[in-house]
Amino acid sequence: MRTLGILAVLLAGALIAQASPNGPTSVRYTVESAMTSSDVGADASGRVQAYSKKVGSSDHYRLRLNAAGLAPKTTYTVLAQIGSDPYFVAVTNFTTGSHGSGRVVYLNSSARSGTASRRALPQVLNPVSTVRAIAVADSDGQVVLSTDLHQAESMRFEIASVFENTGNDAAAIGCVAIACQGGGVQFRLFAAGDSSQFTFCVNGAPVETYQADAMGHISVGAFPAVAPSPLDFLSLSLRNSADQVVLQSDVR
Repeated sequence: MRTLGILAVLLAGALIAQASPNGPTSVRYTVESAMTSSDVGADASGRVQAYSKKVGSSDHYRLRLNAAGLAPKTTYTVLAQIGSDPYFVAVTNFTTGSHGSGRVVYLNSSARSGTASRRALPQVLNPVSTVRAIAVADSDGQVVLSTDLHQAESMRFEIASVFENTGNDAAAIGCVAIACQGGGVQFRLFAAGDSSQFTFCVNGAPVETYQADAMGHISVGAFPAVAPSPLDFLSLSLRNSADQVVLQSDVR
């Protein structure tokens, strides 16, 4: 009942958003995680906070890293692991103060207000929800602090979207809602159209095919086993039995 309640709220939000000037897609992400120190920096501590909210053309984000217990007046490098990439990339540097603390903050303002970002998020970190892990390294390249944001207990991620009709099937309609929290994924997909089956695609790749009922409807409540993590979703689409894209949605 709790799962159905969350997804019902997400889908209702997407349907309401479809009638708004911002568009039919809503993406929300929050996480706060303490960083783990390595043997190199046994006395170091840190915390990372990330937040993003995108509703149509309105896009807000915040990424904050605070570190303490580091060497005073020393330059450190912030590293990030993006999506499924196993390697870390350098993002920026910061220099600690006399007490060995430092921080990095990225924060933007509402796109609707027309104001520029206070400190623009580097393109490699955009969208912030694709940042899987954050680390801090010293001048020798040794990791002092690290955290896996996607494995944090506090991580919460939601997508709610009403698909756009591509014109290949004028009768096709659909919506999707996904919620990730506490290591679990809740999923709900509804679609209808003039087809005997629909293939759900993530980032252009097919992940599951569903047989439609006599009315051309599908109602799915199980997350596809071969689909990537929802935090790696960039675009979603549905193909009909003729392998034509009839519904699509850009979620980033």
